[in-house]
Amino acid sequence: MPKSHYLPQPYGELLTWLINFITYLEDSSVVSRLGLDTARIAALRSEIDAYHNACTLADSPNAGKADRLDRREKAKDIDSSVRHYVNVALRYNENLTDEDRVRLGLTVPDTDPTPEVDPNEFPEIETDTSVLRRVGCRFLNREHHVAKPLHVHGTELRSGFVPEGEKPSLTHLPNSSFSTRSSMTLEFTDEDRGRQLGLCARYENNVGKKGPFGPIVTVFIP
Repeated sequence: MPKSHYLPQPYGELLTWLINFITYLEDSSVVSRLGLDTARIAALRSEIDAYHNACTLADSPNAGKADRLDRREKAKDIDSSVRHYVNVALRYNENLTDEDRVRLGLTVPDTDPTPEVDPNEFPEIETDTSVLRRVGCRFLNREHHVAKPLHVHGTELRSGFVPEGEKPSLTHLPNSSFSTRSSMTLEFTDEDRGRQLGLCARYENNVGKKGPFGPIVTVFIP
């Protein structure tokens, strides 16, 4: 459950939320099932009651500036106390169900990733052959001046040996590697040194949708 935005801001709505929250927590079956500390719940109830009293005074016809200020300060205090309690006692509680979260007024976590837009660009590849038997690949997107645009989750790198005298094509690149970082290093053996390596890359979003392949880059294995 996200840390923010499950607590309403208006004073009246916050009070309604708090009363529902604490009433559910005080249920003995809930306390037992979730393994909650009754003393901490009682302390939270005291703070909520104090905020309730402050709201009553601030909303009365004879309310003054001091009453409204007290309500504002108590709203801040109870907001902090509830968030702390949720983080400590509930957030990682294995017995807390989604039904509990709904009835408590908490956010139900979304287990499905939000699909990002389909990649419609391709990464360029810069190679580094300064180390023997190793080819470093750095991915970049010149249009956005970054390693990968915001909607991109990672990069698929296709690689393979290109036969001498043949024009490089994707059919020569059967090997596939994936990285969420802006670079990748391929390792080779002494027998591979001097062979022509073909490289081609494309972006992928967080639900596996792939963009177009960029141009094939060739390099000789050092």
